[in-house]
Amino acid sequence: MDEGEMKRRFSIKVTVISLFILTTCITAGVAISLQYYFSRQQALYTALEKYQNIAYSVGTEVREFDEFITNITKVLASLEQELEQFEHNHIARNAFAQLMENSPWFYSVYLARNNGHFYQLINLDSVEALRSRIGARSEDRWALVEIKNNGQGNSKVTSYYSDTFELRESVQQKSKYNAVERPWFVGASHAEVFKTEPYLFHNIQLNGQTYASRIKNSKFGSVVGIDVVVASLAHEVKSSLGPVQTHVSAQFYIYDETGMLKASSHEEQFSLLPGVRPLSLTPSQQTVVAESDAIEISNQTDWSPLDFAVSGKPTGYFVDLMRIVSLKTGIQFKFINGLTWQEMVEAYQRGDIEVLYPMAHNAKTQSLGRLSSPLARFDFALATSDNSTVSIGDLHGKKIGILQGWSIIDEIRQEHPSIELVELEDIYIGLTQLKTGQLDAVMDLSVILQSKINRHFLEGIRVHQLKADSQLQAKNSFHFVTNRLDPKLVDIMNLAVESLTPSEIHFLENKWFGADSPSSVVPHKFLIDAIRTPSLRNKLSQFDVNGVPYFGFVQQLDLFEDGTEFLSITIPAEALLEVALSNVMTVTLSSAAILLLLIPLSHVFSNPIVKPIHALIRQTSKVRERKYSSVELVPTVIKELDELSNSIQTTADALNHYEIQQQEFVDSFIQLIAQAIDDKSPYTAGHCNRVPELAIKLVSEAENAQQGPFAQFNFANDEQRREFKIAAWLHDCGKITTPEYIVDKGSKLEVNYNRIHEIRTRFEVLIRDQIIAFYQQQSPQINPDLDAHLQASIEELKQEFSLVAKANVGGEMMDDEAIERIQQIAQKTWVRYLDNRIGLSPEEQRHLAQTYAQQKANTSGVENVLSDKPEHLIPHLHKVEFDPSFNIKMEVPEYLANQGELYNLCIRRGTLTPEDRFKINEHIISTIKMLEAMPFPEDLSKVPRYASTHHETMKGTGYPRKLKGDELTIPERILALSDVFEALTAADRPYKKSKTLSESLTIMKFMVLDEHLDKDVYRLFLQSKTYLYYAQRYLEPEQIDDVNIDDYWV
Repeated sequence: MDEGEMKRRFSIKVTVISLFILTTCITAGVAISLQYYFSRQQALYTALEKYQNIAYSVGTEVREFDEFITNITKVLASLEQELEQFEHNHIARNAFAQLMENSPWFYSVYLARNNGHFYQLINLDSVEALRSRIGARSEDRWALVEIKNNGQGNSKVTSYYSDTFELRESVQQKSKYNAVERPWFVGASHAEVFKTEPYLFHNIQLNGQTYASRIKNSKFGSVVGIDVVVASLAHEVKSSLGPVQTHVSAQFYIYDETGMLKASSHEEQFSLLPGVRPLSLTPSQQTVVAESDAIEISNQTDWSPLDFAVSGKPTGYFVDLMRIVSLKTGIQFKFINGLTWQEMVEAYQRGDIEVLYPMAHNAKTQSLGRLSSPLARFDFALATSDNSTVSIGDLHGKKIGILQGWSIIDEIRQEHPSIELVELEDIYIGLTQLKTGQLDAVMDLSVILQSKINRHFLEGIRVHQLKADSQLQAKNSFHFVTNRLDPKLVDIMNLAVESLTPSEIHFLENKWFGADSPSSVVPHKFLIDAIRTPSLRNKLSQFDVNGVPYFGFVQQLDLFEDGTEFLSITIPAEALLEVALSNVMTVTLSSAAILLLLIPLSHVFSNPIVKPIHALIRQTSKVRERKYSSVELVPTVIKELDELSNSIQTTADALNHYEIQQQEFVDSFIQLIAQAIDDKSPYTAGHCNRVPELAIKLVSEAENAQQGPFAQFNFANDEQRREFKIAAWLHDCGKITTPEYIVDKGSKLEVNYNRIHEIRTRFEVLIRDQIIAFYQQQSPQINPDLDAHLQASIEELKQEFSLVAKANVGGEMMDDEAIERIQQIAQKTWVRYLDNRIGLSPEEQRHLAQTYAQQKANTSGVENVLSDKPEHLIPHLHKVEFDPSFNIKMEVPEYLANQGELYNLCIRRGTLTPEDRFKINEHIISTIKMLEAMPFPEDLSKVPRYASTHHETMKGTGYPRKLKGDELTIPERILALSDVFEALTAADRPYKKSKTLSESLTIMKFMVLDEHLDKDVYRLFLQSKTYLYYAQRYLEPEQIDDVNIDDYWV
């Protein structure tokens, strides 16, 4: 029987319960499906009718909202006498406040005279975070702004009041604001209320709309106005949509007869900016930025996608670019819109606007002020109704539409006088005239033309790029122009523009010129068609967007001063069905839920089996987690399950016994390795045994500490204690790879043997040479003198050898004089007659051959008695590289070994060369490699880390990783101190004498002060008298002297 058939076996109980559940589910499924189908059809019909009614009522409420504000404005304009005397009483202020209390969505109400006197009361509760924008506090309720001309310019006084009109503070400052020049003042009349297009409110930089009316028979020519932020209109629409607006795909748009947006439900996409790194400004540049006020900068109404406004909110390619400049420099910009381009230019020339942009590079632009560095370059193009490639020269005698105010118009007329230029208020108007044949071409930037054609869904129009040699293309760079800003501030802005990265430019281009880029036009062709086709309005219609079905409702409005507006509400058909069917689905799911609630009753009968099985699973989990002692018998009346429970407990006991045996085996094996390392060298015998005992004693003292830095330290369980113990035993396991002659090196010249015997032989040869020379020159006449000279020479050689032998021991610090004396002795020569290349091992022969590959070896002859020969330099057998994951930061010497006689004898302290020291220190790398390669279980995972950090220091100068104190755990610091103390007191080190307790503690005190050892661990070492515990067990009696810990306290 195969495995598949075995998996398909079920118990009787499971089979019976499953069949019962299956039958119940099929019956319930059929009933619920029929209920869902008929309920869905009825709900869909009801939802479509309800959605249409909601959409229609939204338009009605928006009109009523507009009519309410219009009527309020008319009423205020009729209160001529009361409002005209606002300087002498608080009637106007109180009337404004009462009005905004009843209409909390009003941002402000104000009065302006033809002499520029401006009186405004601001509702601080109308907009979230408004207080922070105008310097108010949380306790302030109203802000009263009054602007007057004091003969030296306008003076602005802002007063902050509580809800009972108690004055908190008044702030006076200069102002360039002139109400008389604002569109709402200019357009206001007695006959009807003037309503502006949405624009950016000057003082708070929020987009909104103004309702204004001129007070009849006013001796001051006064105008009263009400400001409403666009967010209030959007909130009114959203609240009217009811449950429909809660769906993320439901959107509303208010737009004009050209498709231009006036307000919408989703404007967040316009505000997205890339991550920008601020410029590193000099202190003087930072001062210039800090001392500058927000710069007033122009913003056009409709030059999409480069510079335009949606609901009065500045947006577009250039707007985002200037916002990036702001993020890079900290310079703040205050955008000014709501004006025509000509009005913008005039405001700039008056000084009301400080920066005008974007400006094409030409003579007319240069006359307006200083031009910035190029902000961007865009090519000019022509739009025609045919596919022929054209240039301006091909259109002589024809009509070309061009946006009104373009600085290149005069140049084109001068260069092409036969072309009739028709100046347009809007490029869209020109494109529609192009389709009807009223124009032969429309000229603008290529990105502008392409955007208008795509966004207005215009067909049959072709955009032709102007030729590269066109004079216009030479002027395709765009800049900002200013004649009032501090030149240093302009330089900083230029610096930011020039620092734009390719990624930032790519972000702007992708955002504004991509297929899904934000636009000032409604996004669906159906909404444009509804403008041209009245039959599509005032009813719910279905249309497709990229193959996705939508429902839409379009209604005509009259909200703004000029033209006709439309309100549209769109929602994907799927989303509408989701809303419509929510109740149906609720009923259906409720029915299903009730049936499902009955199904668990069948499981009640399975409890006698299921509960014991679950309990057995919990017991097996304990076995898996190695909690053998907590495994318990599971009580059950079922024989087989009882037998299984007994079997699990028996297995747990056996596994527990086996684990204990394995731990004992591993521990003994680890101790065996440590003992083998100690036995490898008679000079370090016992080190691997003594360090663990000292470390375990000290870590036990740390766990027992009730206060101080170790009060919170504790191993979580015995497994962690065993982990530390194993690491202590294995802390020097890498020394198994260290050559014995380096570990045991007791003199400087020692390699596999002590080469001082070679040096002694050379001096013996020199003495023999002196004796031979004596006998060769001997004669009765000069014999006494020769004998005296011989004895002096022999004595000198003995003394020189004695100096060499003393230096070889390395017991004292060698000063410069001693080193110089050794180098002088090395200049003595002796004669070698025998070839030093014979009688060698193959490896020695290979090394000599490689060493003298480029030069002839000195096989015999005169040699210095001490020398550093090329063959003394032993290269590495392989390139020394460390696994990056080990994080080893040790410098590798150039050679594996340097056996030069002078090089070794001139070691200033000790007997080890840098190469020897690295070879010894390399044991810790071997430790890491060996332990990291071992598959330690999770409860021993820290063994490699503990074992390899005992040579690190608190200040990060140790090895192998140069870790600092804050990177070392308490167990690692304890092991480091234990290793040092054992080394200081060990009596089996050939290169030093063992230290007494007081000497060792003195050295350790200075090591703590020098941040080699941890101060807290050292203090615990003294306080707990662990040093004495260790000394009594392992030190010689003469090493244990009297110690007063106060003398060594840090």
